[in-house]
Parts: sequence; structure tokens; C-alpha cells
Amino acid sequence: MLFDPTWELLRSFGNSKFARLTIFVPIFGYFIIFNDAFVSLLSSSMEWACLAFGSSACSDDGIANLDDEFMLRKVINIYVALSAIALSTAVFQALCPHEIKKFWHVENYVAENTKIFHHEFNRRIREVLDTNLPDDVSRIQDRYNRDKLDNRSKASEMYDRDILALWFGFQNERFEISRWLCFLLFCFGVAFLIYPTLVVFVKVCGIILVG
Repeated sequence: MLFDPTWELLRSFGNSKFARLTIFVPIFGYFIIFNDAFVSLLSSSMEWACLAFGSSACSDDGIANLDDEFMLRKVINIYVALSAIALSTAVFQALCPHEIKKFWHVENYVAENTKIFHHEFNRRIREVLDTNLPDDVSRIQDRYNRDKLDNRSKASEMYDRDILALWFGFQNERFEISRWLCFLLFCFGVAFLIYPTLVVFVKVCGIILVG
């Protein structure tokens, strides 16, 4: 089976507080990231290694040999990474169906909405499902027509649950291009966020080993 990033999968990060906060990065990130305090914070791990191990990879004042170009690349990587995650989150918040945002799983959605399922809601979603998933709707309807002869109440309950589950699944796979865009932007952002961390880690290890 080919991988398909459903809204349910994307919800795990798209609805998180961290992801929502990154939305402000493209707007305010410049003023936060491109300042001396933040750059100093990035180099603190190397400074600690220099002071602790007295490595020859450090300059005379105990600070790692970090040029401005190196630090600027790291800062830009973090800014680009957070901006990509912000765009991913914006796509998720704008296009992810309400049903997926609110409920973790189809079972939770069905359990909650069978309590308030009414004729008008059934009519509206049936119009959409009849157009997009006619075979599945026909299968559910045939099952209901067959089971209601034995137990109409139970057949109605199963019909409601099946229709709601089908509706959730339909919403979960809507807007395929947007789902892939959301997923790829997030992966790109995470990769760019991890890269400078790995570079700093390698340099710290180098300072320790050389020392």
C-alpha cells in the first residue's frame, strides 16, 4: 500500500501548540532570531565545551572558533525551518476538515455524533457521499434494508454509525495536494531544524576529542 498522509496523521502535529506558535515566526521571527542574544545562545554549547575541556580548537579567550558566516548559516537554517513548519501549520488549519481537527479517531467521532445524528445532517452528508462514494453508500443502504426486517432499531443505529464512519473517512482524504504540501513542508522544516543541531553537536564532539 502506498503511503498517503491523511489529515488524521497530519493532525498529530498540526494541532499541537508548538505548531500553532510557529505561525508567528515568518512575521516576528526576524526580530527574535536575527539578534545577538539568540546567536549567543546558539554558540553557548561550544563555549561550554571550550571552557570545560580547554580544547585546542578554541581561541585564546576560550570561545570556539566560530566565524560570522557559520553562525549566520545556522540562524538562517532555524528561521527557514520554523517558517516551513509555520506554512505547513497554516495549510493544516485552513484546509483540514473540522471533524478531523476535533476528533483523534473515527471511533471517537462516531461515538460522539451518533448521539446527535439527525435527519437534516444525514440528508446533507448523504448528498455529498452519494456523489463521491456511491458504491459505499449503496452497500450501507442495502445492509440497512436487509437488517431492518429483523430489528429496525438496531439497523438504524448501525446505519448511523456506518454513514458517520464513511463521512469521517471521506473528510480524512480530502484535498490531496494540500495534504501532501502540508506533509512535505513539515518534513522539510524538521530536517532543516535538525541539521544545525547536528552540526553543532559534531563541532562540540570535535572540541572534546581534540582537547
